[in-house]
Amino acid sequence: MHIVADLHTHTIASTHAYSTVYEMVRGAKAKGLIAIGITDHGPDMTDGPHEWHFSNLNIIPREIDGVAVIRGIEFNICPGGALDRMSEKSLEPVEFALASFHDCCFAPSTRAAHTEALEAVLHDKRVQAFGHPGNPKFDFDMEHIISQCNQYGKLVEINSNSFAIRKGSRENCTEIARLCKKYQVPIVVDSDSHIEYTVGCVDNALEMLEEIGFPEELVVNSSGERLDEYFRGRGLTLFG
Repeated sequence: MHIVADLHTHTIASTHAYSTVYEMVRGAKAKGLIAIGITDHGPDMTDGPHEWHFSNLNIIPREIDGVAVIRGIEFNICPGGALDRMSEKSLEPVEFALASFHDCCFAPSTRAAHTEALEAVLHDKRVQAFGHPGNPKFDFDMEHIISQCNQYGKLVEINSNSFAIRKGSRENCTEIARLCKKYQVPIVVDSDSHIEYTVGCVDNALEMLEEIGFPEELVVNSSGERLDEYFRGRGLTLFG
């Protein structure tokens, strides 16, 4: 199994990342990817860009140097399941949105509080995917949430970077992947790259998925056809 697109990456618009849009595309091209999602953090993160950044995303070309560019955001999940305080107008150019827990926006709390927040995100039509849900700081009722993902059109991300920086994530991601397999929930496998040199670096996640016999047809970004079909279903033509 391999991926053809990395749908979760950050640029210097999030100041703890270190590459421009062009450099991130260059990193994707070097890995042989056909598409990249630019998903900088929402403005409720201390160093996230202002909402004007997202309102102007449509100036980014659809294709740069042969790589399709998907204009996105990584929302911060806030207590109660609220997301970043942004106007609907500023989100109009956004084509793909993940929602993730980050300590600076949601201090780790109880299993019940985390589950309640994710339940609210399930119902939020602005969100397409749960970002790095394997973070052990944010324990939640995995089966309760994942069993509903198809009903509400949510993808689940297996975030390869978590395996390295969030201790305990491999075990959680394995359980999440097993539940996605059980409930036939599509996933995306991403790098969460913050610099061009790590775009598309997802070997840790792919190794785990292969160990549990995860079906490739449920990995949205494992083929150009699946990727294109998913985004066409959202009214977006990536290629041609």
